[in-house]
Amino acid sequence: MLCEGTYFINRLFATVEFIKKTIIPVGFVGVVVSYTGRKGADLSGKEYSHGELVESGCRGVWRDALMPGKYAFNTYAGKIELVPTTNFVLMWKSGESGSKFDANLREITLITKDAFEPQLPLSVVVHIDYRKAPMVVQRFGNVAQLVEQTLDPMVSSYFKNVSQTKTFIELIQSRSELQTNASNDMRERFQAYSLEFQEVLIGTPKPQAGDTKIENIMAQLRDRQIAREQVETFAQKQIAADKERELNEAEQRAAKQKELTGSLVDISIKENQGSANVKAAEKKRQEVEALAQGEKFKQEMEGAGRASAIRSVGEAEAAAIHAKSEAMQGEGADKQLMQTVMLRLAEAFETAKMPLVPQIQMGGGDSNAFTTLLSLMGSLKAGELAQSLKTKE
Repeated sequence: MLCEGTYFINRLFATVEFIKKTIIPVGFVGVVVSYTGRKGADLSGKEYSHGELVESGCRGVWRDALMPGKYAFNTYAGKIELVPTTNFVLMWKSGESGSKFDANLREITLITKDAFEPQLPLSVVVHIDYRKAPMVVQRFGNVAQLVEQTLDPMVSSYFKNVSQTKTFIELIQSRSELQTNASNDMRERFQAYSLEFQEVLIGTPKPQAGDTKIENIMAQLRDRQIAREQVETFAQKQIAADKERELNEAEQRAAKQKELTGSLVDISIKENQGSANVKAAEKKRQEVEALAQGEKFKQEMEGAGRASAIRSVGEAEAAAIHAKSEAMQGEGADKQLMQTVMLRLAEAFETAKMPLVPQIQMGGGDSNAFTTLLSLMGSLKAGELAQSLKTKE
C-alpha cells in the first residue's frame, strides 16, 4: 500500500489502483480486522473466551481501535468496523427507527395473564465503551448482528415473561413500575455483552390487527375514569355551593351586623334588667318577711306586756277590793261603802263623757240630776249596796 507521494512504478510488473482513505466520523471508533501480518500474542486476558485481541499490525482483531479521523487503509488486507461510541436508540416499533441498527425490529407480541395478546412498543438506549468496541466486534462481528441476534431475543423474552404475570389492565396501569424494574434487570444483562445499558422507554400496548377486545377494555377504562371524574366534579361543585352559601351568609351577617349587635345588646340588657328585678323582688320579699316578723314579734311583746299589766292591775284591784271588803266589815263600813260607790260613779261618768246636768229640763224646781241621784242613793240601804258590790266583785 502506497500513501501520498511520488513513485516510479514498472507498469509491466504492477498496476496501480486508487482507494479512498477510510474516514472514521466523530462519535465512532474503527475496529480493525487485519487479514495479513505477523501472528501476535493474545491480549484479551484469560477471562475473555470469545477470541483473541492482538497488537496493531498483527493478523486478527486489533486491541486498540482507531479514533475519529482519516486513515489510509488497504481494504484488500483487512476491514474496519465502525462502532458508535455515543448513545444510540434501538426502537421495537414498526415503521420507525432510532438508528441504522434497528431496521428489522418490530413490536413485541405479549400474552397477558388474562389471555390478551397486545403488542408492546418500546425503545432502549445503549452505549458502547470505545475501549470495549474491539471485544464487541470480536464477539458478534458487528453491531447489527449484536442487535438482531442477541439484544432482540433477550429484550423480547424479558417482557414476555413479565407480561404473563400481569393482566392487561395491570400492564397498562403499572407501566412506570414495569419500566423501572426493566431498567434495573436489563442493566446487568447488557453488561454481560460488554454493553452499557442507559434506559428503557415502554410505550402503550396496542391491539393486533382485527382485535377489538383490547379496544373494548380501553373504552371501559375510559368510561370508568370519566365516571370517577364526574363524581369528583359533582363533589367539588357541592363544596363550591356550600362555600358560596357560607359566603352569602357571611355577607348578609356583615350587612346586618349593626342590627344584630344592637339586638344582642338589648337582649343582654333585658336579661340583666330581669335578673336585677328578680333580685330586687327577692330582696323586697325578704324585707317584707323581716318586717312582718318584727311586727309580729312587736305585737306579741306588746300584747304580752298589756296582758301582764292588766293582770297585775286586776290582781292589785282585786287585792284592794278584798282589803276594802274586809275593812268594811268593821266600823265605818257604810261610810267607806259610800265613798267607793261615789268613786265608781265618778269614773263611769268620766268614761262615758256625759254631762252631769241635762241640757233639757223636764219640770220645775231647783233640783238637778246630782241632787236627785244623791236622794236615790240615800234611800238605798247600806247593807244591800254592800251586798251588791260584793256580788259584782
